[in-house]
Amino acid sequence: MEGPEGQAPVRARGRIVILFRAALGLVFLAAFLSLAVQLSYLAGSRGLLPLHPYLEGVRAAATGRLERLHDFPTLFWLGDSDALLTAVPVIGVLLSLLLVAGLGGRSVVGLLWALYLSCIVAGRDFFFYQWDNLLLETALLAIILPGRGRAADLIRRGRHPPEPSPVVIFLLRWLLFRLLFESALAKIVYGADDWLTLHAMTYYYETAPLPSWGGWLVQQWPLWFQQLSAIITLCAEGLLPFLIFARRRWLRIGFVVLHAGFQATIALTSNYGWFNLLSVVLSLVVLEDDDLTRLVALVRRRDAGPRAMDAPESTPTPATPPKRLARLVSWALAAVVLPASLVEGWAYFDRGSFVNQTLAPLRRLYAPFRSINVYHLFPGVVRERIVAEIEGSRDGVAWSPLHLRYAPGDPGEAPPMTALHNPRLPFTFSFFTLGRGGRDAEYMRNLVARICCDPGAIGPLMEPGPFHDEPPKRLRVTYYRYRFGTWTDLQKRGVYWIREQVRAPTAPLTCSCPSGP
Repeated sequence: MEGPEGQAPVRARGRIVILFRAALGLVFLAAFLSLAVQLSYLAGSRGLLPLHPYLEGVRAAATGRLERLHDFPTLFWLGDSDALLTAVPVIGVLLSLLLVAGLGGRSVVGLLWALYLSCIVAGRDFFFYQWDNLLLETALLAIILPGRGRAADLIRRGRHPPEPSPVVIFLLRWLLFRLLFESALAKIVYGADDWLTLHAMTYYYETAPLPSWGGWLVQQWPLWFQQLSAIITLCAEGLLPFLIFARRRWLRIGFVVLHAGFQATIALTSNYGWFNLLSVVLSLVVLEDDDLTRLVALVRRRDAGPRAMDAPESTPTPATPPKRLARLVSWALAAVVLPASLVEGWAYFDRGSFVNQTLAPLRRLYAPFRSINVYHLFPGVVRERIVAEIEGSRDGVAWSPLHLRYAPGDPGEAPPMTALHNPRLPFTFSFFTLGRGGRDAEYMRNLVARICCDPGAIGPLMEPGPFHDEPPKRLRVTYYRYRFGTWTDLQKRGVYWIREQVRAPTAPLTCSCPSGP
C-alpha cells in the first residue's frame, strides 16, 4: 500500500494477521483433537502418569497456592477428574474453531494458550517436546495481535483491517529465525559427526521416534541423495532464515515458498503431527499485505483473463494504526522475550557458562510456562533403532508380542503416517532404550500394571492382540534391532523391516493384581 506522495510506502500487515490467526486456529484444532483422544489415557486416574497423585505431591511440597501454580501452571488445580481431562481438550477444539472463523478477539488466543499449557503440563513427560513449546510461544505473541477482522477482509477491496504492532511482527519473525537458526547451530555444535560428515540422513528415517512410510520410501534412494538432503537441511536452517528480515518482496515470498516446501518434505517423510504445519503458519508473518494482494491478483488474472484487474478500484480506507495500549504491551513483551530468548540460547550452547550458574533463578521465573525457549531439532541422530518389545504369556512357555499403536512392531506392516495427530506414548517409548536415567520408570511401571490388571485403561493405546479377552500372567521384554528393508525385501519377503534380536529376553515378571477394591 502506497503512502501519501513523497512518503515511504506503508507496510500494511492487517490481512496477513487475519490469515495468520485463522491458520493458527487450524493448528490449535489439530493439537486439541489429538489431545482429546489420548490425554485421559495418559494422565487420568487409570493413566500411565496419573495427574491426581502428582498434584497432591506438588501441593504438599509448595508453601502456598501461588508457588504451586507457578511451579505447575495448570487449570486442573480446580479439578482433575477424568471427565475434565476429556472436556478441556474439547473446549479447546471449540475455541479453535472460533479462532479460525475470526471470532472472539484476543481473548480466544489467550484462552487457547492457557488451556494448552494446562493440558501439556498435566501430561508431564508425554508432552515435553519442542513443538509444544513452539505452539505456546507463538500463541503468547499472537495474543497481542489485533483481534478484529474476518476472512472476508482478506480479499475485500477498499478496506484495511487493524494494523498489528511492528514490534509483535518482529518478535514473531525472531521466533521463526530462532527455530531454524538455532537448530542449524545445534547440528554443527553437537552433531558434527552426523551432519558435517553428511551421514545423518542415511539413518535418520529409520531411527526417527515414529518412522513413517514416506521415510521408508526415501530411505531406498541412493547415498548421494541422502548426502544432498543433509546439505539442503543445513542450508535451509542455517542460511535461509536470514531472508526473514528481507525488505525486497521477492525475497520474502521466496523464503515462504522455500520454507513451506522444506516443511512439506519433512511432513511427508516423518510423523511430527502438526509441528510442520505450525512452522509454515509462523512463516506467514514474513509477508505483507501487498504480497497477498499481488498473489490474489495473479490468481484472478489466470482465472478471468488479462484484463480482469483493469477495472478501477474504490478509494481504500487508511489502515488503522495499532492502539497505544497495544504498542505499550508489545514493547513490554519485547523487553522480556528478547533478552530471555538470548539467555536461553546462550545457556544451551555454553552449558558451563555464567548464564547457567548465575541466572538460573531468573530463568526459573518463566521456565514453567514454556513460552520462551531455545530450539534444537535433531542436533544428533540415533544411528541404530533398538526396540524394546513387551511380550506376554499365560503359561510361561508361549510368548506373544504386545505392540503399541503406531510404534514399529510386525515387520510386515508398513510404518504408519499419523498426519496431524501426535501419538505421545509410542513417541516417548521410542526413547526407552536410549538410557535416560530413569525418566521412563514411572510410566513403564504403570504400563506393566495396566497390561496385567487393567488392560481396558490403555486399550486405545495398544494394537489389538492375543490378550484382548484375558490379560497375560507373565510379561518380559525382548530387545530387537530394527532397520528398514529394501524393495527386494518387500517384494520377496513381504516385510518393511528387518529385525534381529540383540540380547536375551529379560527375566519373566509375574503379574500381581489386587484381589479387590
